[in-house]
Amino acid sequence: MAKVRRYLNRVNGWDQTATAIEANAVDLPHLEMPRAQLAGFSAEVKSLIVQQGALTASKQEATRRVQQLMRDGDALVDFLRTGVRQRYGKESEKLAEFGLQPFRGLNTSGKRKANPDPEPPTAPIPTPTPDTVK
Repeated sequence: MAKVRRYLNRVNGWDQTATAIEANAVDLPHLEMPRAQLAGFSAEVKSLIVQQGALTASKQEATRRVQQLMRDGDALVDFLRTGVRQRYGKESEKLAEFGLQPFRGLNTSGKRKANPDPEPPTAPIPTPTPDTVK
């Protein structure tokens, strides 16, 4: 929005200059062709700013629609995957075909320590240095 204001301030300055040159056309006949070119630039910039605003609104609408479809798609795929799990079972290797991880049980063998309560680590006692002793 700030850029649009800056653009329009500049374009309004162009229009003011072109209008002043047109009002003094008798004294400035050699500037008539560049003045007409500036008026064309001004009209095109104004048109493009309007078009840019419409495209921004369209982009926002498309973004909202994409977000809604993503939410709906996630909900639907969750429903379908639940149906697949229900049909084949949570441990079936067939689930991998649908991008799901089959439940393969808890792997507790060999990973437990013999001593479940390890000793807490002891912190070393800092030795005083000449900089820390006062």
